[in-house]
Amino acid sequence: MDILRAFTYSELESINSIRDLCSHKGIKCYIVGGAVRDAILGNQIKDIDICIDGSPNDILNELQGLKYCQYHIKFQTASLVFKNGVSIDLIRCRKECYFRNGALPTISPSYIHEDLYRRDFTVNALAYDIEGEDIIDIYGGMQDLGNKVLRKIHSNSYREDPTRIFRAVKYAVRYNFKLEDRDEIKKCIDKGIFNTISSDRIVKEIYLLCCEDEWIKNIYLCNDLKIFSIDKHYLGNKVINGIENETNCASVDVRILRLFYSLRDEKYARILVENSILDRKLRSTMKCFIENSYKVVDLLTDTMENYKLYTILRKLNDYGLIFLSWNPKLEYKIYNYIDNLRNYKTSLNGNNIVSQGIKDGKSIGRILERIMKIELNTGIKYGQKYLAKNLGESI
Repeated sequence: MDILRAFTYSELESINSIRDLCSHKGIKCYIVGGAVRDAILGNQIKDIDICIDGSPNDILNELQGLKYCQYHIKFQTASLVFKNGVSIDLIRCRKECYFRNGALPTISPSYIHEDLYRRDFTVNALAYDIEGEDIIDIYGGMQDLGNKVLRKIHSNSYREDPTRIFRAVKYAVRYNFKLEDRDEIKKCIDKGIFNTISSDRIVKEIYLLCCEDEWIKNIYLCNDLKIFSIDKHYLGNKVINGIENETNCASVDVRILRLFYSLRDEKYARILVENSILDRKLRSTMKCFIENSYKVVDLLTDTMENYKLYTILRKLNDYGLIFLSWNPKLEYKIYNYIDNLRNYKTSLNGNNIVSQGIKDGKSIGRILERIMKIELNTGIKYGQKYLAKNLGESI
C-alpha cells in the first residue's frame, strides 16, 4: 500500500531527502505512528515522525535542504525544519523498559519491531518502510483501523503507563472508534492506577484532551470511565460567550476552567490547581474558588449597588470573571461590570481635592472614595463645580 500519496509535494521532498541519505549510508528508515494511521484513514497529516535504525547524528550534517535542527541527546531524536517549511521529527528506533508501573521508561537503541512494541495502540503501531514501500503491521493495526477499533498492544500497557488511558479517550473520540479495552481501563482506574504518576503528567494529558475539537465528548468519556466525576449540566454544550470573547484568555485555558467548574471531584480539582503545567493565573483563580467560592458568590448575590460590585470584582482577573459568569444568578452582574464598570475612572483626582484646601491624605482618600461610590451608583459624574458646592458633605 502506497501511503505517500497522502503527503504534499513539499513533505515528499523532505521525506525523500532523508530516504536518499539513509539509503546511501545503509540505514533503514520508516514513517511511523500517527502519520501512517492518518494517511490510511484519508485524514490530514499533522505530524511526521521518521524512525531510523541508527543515530540521527549519522545523517544530520549531510542532510539536504535543512533550515533548522534541534538534537535531543537523551532520546537521540532531532526536530527538523526544512527550507520548504516542512517539519519532521527524526527518531532513533528504541525500546523502553519500565522498572515499575507509572515510572518514566529507560530507553535503549533498538530496531523497528521493538520500537513498534513500545507504542500505545495497534492503530499507532504501524510503520511504512520508505525505501521498500511497504507497511509493517505486527499487531493487526490495519484490521483495527478497518473495524474502527482502538485497543492496546500488550497486556500491561495501561499499568506501565497510565497516561495511555487519556490517549485512549482522545483517539476513541477523535476517530469515533470503539474502545475495546473499556472494562480493563475501568478496573485499572478503580485500583488507583493514576496514583502511580505525577499531577503534572495527568494535567498535561487533560490539557491535550481539551485541545481537541470534540473536547466536551472527551470529558464526558472520562466521566463515564470514572477517571473523574463531573456534573454534565455545569459543563454545558456551549462555552464561548460574550465575556470570554472580551478577555485575553486562551480558549484551551477557558475549557480547563469550564472543566473545573463542572468537577464534582475534589481530588481532581486539587490536581488542576497543584501542578506546573497550567497558566499561573488560571491556577490561582481555581485555587481562590476552591477556598472562597461561596463567600464571593454570596457577596455578589446580596449586593445591588454598582459600587459594591465594582469593589469586589476589580480584584479578580479575567478567569475569575469568566468563572462567575457561568453562575446564572450572577451572569447579568458580571456583564454589567464588564460593559459599564470595569474601566471606570473618577471624574476628579487628588489634585482637585487639594485645590479646595484639603491637605490631609486620609481626608483626600475618603472624599475620592465617596465620590466614586456616588458616581458608580448614580451614573452621574461629580465634576469640579459640584465638588466645591458639596465639599462639606464629602469630607
